[in-house]
Amino acid sequence: MITSAGVVGTVAAVGLTSACGSDSGQSGAGSSESAPADATVKASDVPVGSGTVIDEAYVVTQPKEGEFYAFSSVCTHQGCQVRTVTEDKITCPCHSSQFSTTTGEVLGGPATEPLPKYSVAESGGTLTISGK
Repeated sequence: MITSAGVVGTVAAVGLTSACGSDSGQSGAGSSESAPADATVKASDVPVGSGTVIDEAYVVTQPKEGEFYAFSSVCTHQGCQVRTVTEDKITCPCHSSQFSTTTGEVLGGPATEPLPKYSVAESGGTLTISGK
């Protein structure tokens, strides 16, 4: 059962219904089978104290100015796209799993596996996230 604290969460959860069901309930399946392609984003497009989803593959966070981290944007619980990022947690809209913005570790379930972490390199104001 999907519960939501508001209309925005409900819209996000409804919009992600196909992504949530695509994993057949296998925790983390597919997230480590093949790495996504590299992606780039302007560092200025990643808000301080938050983050952004890039290419439906990565969530890039900047909990503190100049500190960038990248993780898979696919929740390890049932494959939904994570969307909400605050200074200290990434939240999945489908079942409210929460992950650390600096380590990807689970802060609150139902997910039991961390988000896969990827490297971030900055050059000339552009971040490159490597799936390899």
